[in-house]
Amino acid sequence: MNYDDEKESIKLHEGYRLMPYKCTEGHLTGGVGHKINDGEEVPTTKEGWLKLFDKDFEIALNGARRLINEEDTHPQAFGIIIEMCFQLGEFGVSKFKKMLAAVEAKEYFDAGWEMKDSKWNEQTPHRCEELSMRMRNIS
Repeated sequence: MNYDDEKESIKLHEGYRLMPYKCTEGHLTGGVGHKINDGEEVPTTKEGWLKLFDKDFEIALNGARRLINEEDTHPQAFGIIIEMCFQLGEFGVSKFKKMLAAVEAKEYFDAGWEMKDSKWNEQTPHRCEELSMRMRNIS
């Protein structure tokens, strides 16, 4: 499967910064939303950050695959789960029990509303609203 749309959506929401900065949660971040761990070597070029983005995307993709069956899920819904894993991590998304159950039941409209019933909606309301709307509009 091609995940170019998901990657572009993540890049749009995360933005890109060559120089590290503190994210809204206070974590040192750089590139395309990469949380920099203590002692981690920080890339100094866009190419280095994009290589790191590809690794981060694979982590999010694999997390989404552990949370939900990709083959039984609408591709757009699965892409939204990937993006959520990119931002919140697999563990963070695993706490969206009602949303994940709705996705498994192919009740995407309900899943979209469950996304909004979260601290995530308070932290990044525009991103949550957009992804929730996309989920609710899956037919």
